[in-house]
Amino acid sequence: MNGTEKKIKKLLLQISKADFMSRMIFDNQKEKERCEQYLDLKGVSYHAVLANYIGLDESGKIEYKKVQNMYVYDKRIRYILYKYLSAFEEGIRGYIANHYNSMEKIKHLSYKIYTAVADGSSLSKELENFDFNALIQLAQKLQPNDLNILFNENENLDINLQAVRILRNTVSHHRMLFVYEDFGDCVIDNTTSDDLTANIVNLSRLINPFYRQFLIESINNAQFDKDDDMFNESLPKYAKLHIEAE
Repeated sequence: MNGTEKKIKKLLLQISKADFMSRMIFDNQKEKERCEQYLDLKGVSYHAVLANYIGLDESGKIEYKKVQNMYVYDKRIRYILYKYLSAFEEGIRGYIANHYNSMEKIKHLSYKIYTAVADGSSLSKELENFDFNALIQLAQKLQPNDLNILFNENENLDINLQAVRILRNTVSHHRMLFVYEDFGDCVIDNTTSDDLTANIVNLSRLINPFYRQFLIESINNAQFDKDDDMFNESLPKYAKLHIEAE
């Protein structure tokens, strides 16, 4: 490190609750009490990771409001993605149920499902028994024309479906999205990326077009709060997601 380079201050992830709170700058007593409650409910280390992501000041402190709002923002994005990942999953089941409803097509798609339907089950019931990962694998067995229709003629389908699978698992396990480092690679406009924004764009291009604009608008509007005019200002500029409309 040269003489002009400053060492970046960071919190230890195993920091104690008391030490963490001593690094927070509170506007009032109520905010301090809220911080203490949330540390008990959500865990100190999660908040420490977000504080480091936002960045401490030169004295190694940070406004608690920034950490709190970053936590809220991350959670909002997770909830939005969970909603549209569920719609994506339902769309796959619906398409298969609508277009593979003859015994011949079912047998070609999955002998296991064919056997169950032959024994008195229904296609829709069997599809509900598939978890997300198994459903993706099943969908990849569809005829090429069906794959084009279902996934909007996606040119890099295998890698992009794998990325959605990883995104869905990440969201379902309540990972902190803005500090998560293991998203899957996806190909967007001939560029491979594994960041959060690329993965959201990837989902928007694979999902049924009916949902696409709703997804994009929900993500873009998550940085605003009708009850807190300063919510947007409290977030780091690099954290504010903006997805371009298709």
